[in-house]
Order: sequence, then C-alpha cells, then structure tokens
Amino acid sequence: MPQPEYIQERLQQLESIDLTLCKMLQEASQVVFTFSELKRGNYQLKPQFQAHIQTFYSDLDSVNENLRNEIKHLDENIGTRLLPINNVNKKAIGLDDDKLLEQIELLKNVLNVDENIDIDVDMDASKE
Repeated sequence: MPQPEYIQERLQQLESIDLTLCKMLQEASQVVFTFSELKRGNYQLKPQFQAHIQTFYSDLDSVNENLRNEIKHLDENIGTRLLPINNVNKKAIGLDDDKLLEQIELLKNVLNVDENIDIDVDMDASKE
C-alpha cells in the first residue's frame, strides 16, 4: 500500500537530512586529519583545514534548520494528517534520577571531593 504524498515528502526530507549528517561525519574526519597534519608541521594544509571547518558548520546550520522545519511540520499536522499523540507515560520513573545520582557519586570519588560537600542537583527541574 503506497504511503500518502505528505508522508513520502517528509521521509524524503528526513533522508536528505540523514545524508547531510553522514557528510558531516566525513567532514569531521577530514578536520581531525588535517588538524593532526597541521600539528606535525604541514602548514600547507591550513586552507584545507579552514575549508573543512567551514563546510562542517555550514552543514550543521543546514541540518539544524531542516530539523526545525520538520519538527514544525510534525507539530502542525498532529491530529490532522497524523494520528493524535497523547501524553506518553514514562515507564521507568525515577531510574534516570538514580543513574544521575550514581554518576555524581562516581564523579565525587574521581575528583576526591570531600563527603561533606553536597553537590546540589534539582531533580524536579528535569521533570518539567
């Protein structure tokens, strides 16, 4: 069964975003490589390094804008073209908080923080 045209358009746009993200990974790889070559003294690669950085940030800006547009389309069409989305119930309530507290304790141990020092974490702020 073919999908509605609107859904196909959204999927094509998301595929385009995915391809741009893959391109960004390639650019990031090139940035790291040219940067390592610059650190070794190969200063002839500086223009390439700058070009890779510029391309990476340009792609990042494009992906950011396209994802915002897709989210906007999704918000506009919930309940009209798309099924209504009800409130999603969180299944594992409190597990995120437990994991965060566990990570804070590990961080205290790594940093050798005095046990009397209390790292304030507002657990209610993350639920809003």
